[in-house]
Amino acid sequence: MQRLVYTFVSAIVFCACAQAQNLETFRQRLAAPVQIDSLHTAYDTVRVEETGDAADAVAFSSQNMKKSANGYRIVIFMSNSQNARNDAFAAKECFDSIYVTRKSYIFYENPYYKVAAGNCLSQEEAIVLLEHIKKEFPKAFVMRETITPADLVHATGAK
Repeated sequence: MQRLVYTFVSAIVFCACAQAQNLETFRQRLAAPVQIDSLHTAYDTVRVEETGDAADAVAFSSQNMKKSANGYRIVIFMSNSQNARNDAFAAKECFDSIYVTRKSYIFYENPYYKVAAGNCLSQEEAIVLLEHIKKEFPKAFVMRETITPADLVHATGAK
């Protein structure tokens, strides 16, 4: 259920971002005649109807972007050696080159550098991801983490 809510919130945020175009300009473009060829012009009527629900949904998603949920990530690297920082960046780069669709994170929790990947909302999802990742990172393990809706939105976009 939480996954469905986060997916819905992500979709609302995406729609809100897509509204960068001026609405009046969009309406005019829709109502303008379409030139099919030099002899034919098509006139289609398009009616744009707005409801108050859309504004409420955008406001709701903005408020919920600050909330978080318990989730899981896969730790692919953890070390407190002298070269831990450089090794962490190397592990992240390696992960990012292999799993381009997954987001990875570098954490420093004194005295450890950690590289974690994924934004899993359920333990089952994390275990499935762990099995895939263990092929390249055999020491990987599941870690409990706080996941925000912003993490889920950014996980589907650019890094």
